[in-house]
Amino acid sequence: MSYDQSLITYAVSLHFTQDVNDIIAAATKEIAQLTGNTYMLDNKVPPHVTIGAFHADKRDEPKLLQLVKDFAKTQVPGIIHFTAPGDFNQKVLFLKPQKNNYLATINKALHKIMLPVFTEGENGYYLPDIWFPHTTLATRLNQSQFSQALEIANKIALPLEAKVHDIGVYLCSPFAELKRYEV
Repeated sequence: MSYDQSLITYAVSLHFTQDVNDIIAAATKEIAQLTGNTYMLDNKVPPHVTIGAFHADKRDEPKLLQLVKDFAKTQVPGIIHFTAPGDFNQKVLFLKPQKNNYLATINKALHKIMLPVFTEGENGYYLPDIWFPHTTLATRLNQSQFSQALEIANKIALPLEAKVHDIGVYLCSPFAELKRYEV
């Protein structure tokens, strides 16, 4: 599907309590220091699981933010269980959560309210039927960096239980946090 180039991609993501954020952020920082790949730190990407990506005109940003704010009010702080490191083509290293009922339900519910108003972003990768939840530790890795990063990811004590604390909205390119709403 071809998208209007004037549209902006917005991501909607789940965030965790500070204890889990600290564990994930420490691993991300250690990976950056070891590999020299500082993309996650340079862009100030917080630990998160993206549950949706949508295209919108900049003029519709207030409407998008209001929909997410209203959505967050209807959600409960669920639990995510990270079970293992995973990767996308050895270029992106992430923590893989178990795709439980909470994640499936919140992903589907978000799309139910957003898709009548906005189009899906990121080539539809976050749509309920094809979504692969993950928490990125490092991205844009070369083969050597991936091997080093995986060693650090394997040191994270898993399974790791994460309680969802809030829902955030981001601009995707350039990456920028817009708002967070507590659940």
